Amino acid sequence: MRMQKEVEVSVPSEGTTLAGTLLLPHSDGQFPCVIIAGGTMSHTRDGALVNPERRVPPRDALKRLAERLAAAGYASIRWDKRGYGGTPPGPRPTTYRDETADLMAIISFTRQHPNIAQLVIAGESAGAYLACLAAKRGVLADAYIFLGALCSPIEDLFAYNYGRLLAYATQSEANRRWAQGTSPFGLALGGHYQVMIEAALRGEETYTLKYSDQTRVMPLARWREELAEPPDEQFRYIVSPALILHGEQDMNVPLEHAARIEQTIKEAGNHNVGRIVIPHADHSFQVAAPDADTRMRERHSFESFNRSYNEDLYTVVKAWLRKVTPTAAESKHTAPPMVNEPRPGSVAWHGIRVVNNITDANQNPGVNTLEGRIGPLLKGEGCQAHYIEMPPGLYCPEHPHPTESLIYTVRGRWVLASGGIRNLMRPGSLFWFGAGVPTGYEVPFDEPAFILIFKGRRSEDRDEAFFEYLRGLAGRLERERAAGQPFTLNDLPPEHPARIFAQRVSG
Repeated sequence: MRMQKEVEVSVPSEGTTLAGTLLLPHSDGQFPCVIIAGGTMSHTRDGALVNPERRVPPRDALKRLAERLAAAGYASIRWDKRGYGGTPPGPRPTTYRDETADLMAIISFTRQHPNIAQLVIAGESAGAYLACLAAKRGVLADAYIFLGALCSPIEDLFAYNYGRLLAYATQSEANRRWAQGTSPFGLALGGHYQVMIEAALRGEETYTLKYSDQTRVMPLARWREELAEPPDEQFRYIVSPALILHGEQDMNVPLEHAARIEQTIKEAGNHNVGRIVIPHADHSFQVAAPDADTRMRERHSFESFNRSYNEDLYTVVKAWLRKVTPTAAESKHTAPPMVNEPRPGSVAWHGIRVVNNITDANQNPGVNTLEGRIGPLLKGEGCQAHYIEMPPGLYCPEHPHPTESLIYTVRGRWVLASGGIRNLMRPGSLFWFGAGVPTGYEVPFDEPAFILIFKGRRSEDRDEAFFEYLRGLAGRLERERAAGQPFTLNDLPPEHPARIFAQRVSG
């Protein structure tokens, strides 16, 4: 039996160098890799919470997950946050911008590693927020796992954690003494978080929090970031397969947030998303106490860290990964997916399928969207093709995709935009874009343009799943247009680069 290989890594990021661990199932071959992005309770790569003011029980949630993944044939990478473990602090108090830059640096490092194939981000709690912010900035993974993720404005989070603690303390004298002795800082937050949010909204840098006999100056930069980019609005940038996991007895993030995340992702057009509740599990997916009073006290004393981990978590994660990003060993023993039954206008025999005319709308169904008519054509065992007929006057701004593509122009002319550079595409033109590379599509001509998209990776097994996604996309684009998003070149001001280039190529 080949042994797991643990590799210490140093990854340069903005203002620091991240110290981390790359855990490989063994030293030979390529493996899908899970990037484990820790939340606010995971300061170190293993998942430990570092609190200089009080004793906190040991916690190794991230290390446990990494070891279980390696045993199942999956690589993983995890790292110490700024100012903890082997990672030096940055030039300022750490912000979400800093941590998003760190995650993007880890993604870039891992993509280039010779032992790594596909990338999956497992975002624990606030780590899910970082994954969404990275996706918003065009740095994507091939799949996502969200573990106890928040999907609400930050005011709701503070109310659930510290407002409830304050309410608990008022229920009895015994509760008050316990709360003051165990979590005076949490009690102070329960009474001040609304005022602190107002200070952050005013743009203030800090808030002086006084409690018991202590005074703490609280930086508000992260609060301002969450107000500017609310966590509940960022999941719409997740366009890859996603699994949402939540503990049934989560005392940090309400259970209903899992359903909100699923709804947000689907409303944005991505229907390749699943949601599973782990019974009897808390925020760390440890077995929760049976009664509410003990769960409240263990949440704020962190004694819940002493409880055993719920094994259902690892079972669910491994089963989902085998479907979405199987290892090389699993792929060899997996029967190839069924190729869709031929539709009218195509013929098939053993190992062969032919579409006689890809431009015939009567034979190749599609869904009309503001970006054009889109429909599936063929699926192989590990590849697929679909078409887009882009309407005259289309303006589709640059946006990333999670997987690479080859795109061939069948008929018509159009303009490819990427990184501010534009290129006129004609019938016979072929181009490639890499995963996460933003590309835009413009049609400054009177006739439509028909393009053929090749994917070297198969997605849904049936065309109906793709049609369902397209119908969701059509609705989302209509809502974006109603909100003021331009979808035609005429919607843009005359000085816009797309309009200027259009005048040049269309005469």
